[in-house]
Amino acid sequence: MPQTLSAGDRLQLFRAEMARLGLAAVIVPTSDPHLSEYVPAHWKIREALSGFTGSAGTLLVTPDAAALLTDSRYWVQAEKQLIDGIELVRLTGRASAAATEWLAAHASPGGIVGVNAEFISLADGRLLESTLMLNGLRLRTESPDIAAFWPDRPAMPASPVAEMKRPGRSRAEKLAAVREELGREKADAALLNSLDDIAWLTGLRGADVPCNPVFLSTLLVGPDRAALFIDTRRVGAAVTERLAADGVMVLPPEKLAETVGLAIEHGRRILLDPEHTNAALAKLVPPASRVEAVSPVFTLKAVKSAGELEAIDEAMIRDAVALAEFYAELDERLSAGEKLTEADAARMLHASRAKDPEFFDESFTTIAAFGPNAALPHYTPPAEGGAVIEGDGLLLIDSGAQFTCGTTDITRMTPVGTPSAEMKHDVTLVTRGMLRLLGLRFPKGYTGSQIDAVARMDLWAEGRDYGHGTGHGVGYVLNVHEDPVRISPMATKTPLAAGNVVSDEPGLYRPGAWGVRVENLMVCEKAETTEFGEFLKFRALTMMPIDTRALEEPFGALADQLNRFNDERLERLLPLVSERCRRWLERAVKPVSRD
Repeated sequence: MPQTLSAGDRLQLFRAEMARLGLAAVIVPTSDPHLSEYVPAHWKIREALSGFTGSAGTLLVTPDAAALLTDSRYWVQAEKQLIDGIELVRLTGRASAAATEWLAAHASPGGIVGVNAEFISLADGRLLESTLMLNGLRLRTESPDIAAFWPDRPAMPASPVAEMKRPGRSRAEKLAAVREELGREKADAALLNSLDDIAWLTGLRGADVPCNPVFLSTLLVGPDRAALFIDTRRVGAAVTERLAADGVMVLPPEKLAETVGLAIEHGRRILLDPEHTNAALAKLVPPASRVEAVSPVFTLKAVKSAGELEAIDEAMIRDAVALAEFYAELDERLSAGEKLTEADAARMLHASRAKDPEFFDESFTTIAAFGPNAALPHYTPPAEGGAVIEGDGLLLIDSGAQFTCGTTDITRMTPVGTPSAEMKHDVTLVTRGMLRLLGLRFPKGYTGSQIDAVARMDLWAEGRDYGHGTGHGVGYVLNVHEDPVRISPMATKTPLAAGNVVSDEPGLYRPGAWGVRVENLMVCEKAETTEFGEFLKFRALTMMPIDTRALEEPFGALADQLNRFNDERLERLLPLVSERCRRWLERAVKPVSRD
């Protein structure tokens, strides 16, 4: 059995490897060869070296210093988890600039900075190289051998790969759409590295990444055939046969370089996305044979079809039933004086969803946060325990589900005991922000950065704000965070389009006291065309009503909109839930007044 080492032991061995390679510093991103947001345990190298378990952060290591760079969502968590000798660098701007500044201060001029080429994109590698050079440092795509410092590394995931129960658009239709996009880019083929791109295009799903139904693979799409590079034992004979019928061959990963080489020999120009292709994979395609452009799948999968939206609507109803039953049980048990913890609440919610035969996983680890813990936007309760839900306060639960018919993501605020007037005011401000964005009409062609401020207006009016984006794209039975569509102050190039499914989740956080976030998913739709052009609007997808007990009275100018939102959901839910749940809904979801 491999020796179990501490993070400190691994870091010591890591530095020994650095010395052997002649590296003055090494950059360790939170990444895998597919540049995934959430990575399998096999690729959690940054965590293995630092002790920090958050889902975002970059570790910088020199022979006698180390630093973790992460944003405000994880500062408190990092302070608690980082091992001795690792400095926390609080990111407030671009990670690349902060990393370069730190490395320039801790590495000798002329030193070589290493990074594993599999864990950075082609674009990031170029940026790193140029910024380090300006600071007298050199970049080398080389880093310590993982086996040398992590002998107890978890095995590579190898879940079975299966076809979707509700595939949406056919594989043939999606392949044809991708080839049409390739024609526009003057490319003959596309080399795809992002796991959700591959899962969407092939209509297959796996379980290699927790909560994300994807599978480790690479895909080469040619003018008339495609090749899926994966351990062939993971794809059953029947699926392999159906893939072949659609012109998709299943080949072992060892055949990737050879197949790409043959395509190049035949004069194929291969498109790769420099932002989403790792620097090592990009080397397979020489510049003369390369077309650098956004993945053709990237925007295609963000526009859900009518059939997919119909299935997503079903998922939302299923999720709302499970959520309402959970909240009814939670309320009953708390009212009876039972001592429940955050972990108990997360476990109860999972059990409620698991009763639905179409549920197969959470879409991310449930955030059940009471009181001060809710002020940490990405707080996750421990497997056992956490804060006891008692006294007077607010319970924030941000959770999501993977159903065979869709992916959900929702945040609700629940009053515990008697929340203070200030707490209720904060929930009211955030709920108004959610409703303002939901009710917005805006010109076609606008990006998420151009409408983000709408959700912040009520907060800004009182000198308050939140440090995260307002919305992210959501996949169809796929990743709960799906690029390229975002609603955020950060500039985004991709405009919102009819068929985009995005979240609407403003927040407000008071460190050491409480936190608030209210979230629904919504779909972008065509609104109308006037003499000023075409306009778009949003339709709420989430079917769980808002608990009005956490709001102040009167609610204000948006009271009618909130009451309509809740009435529409109650009409759908009441016939589907238990008597206990109906009684809870009647208590928790009452109309609010305008004045």
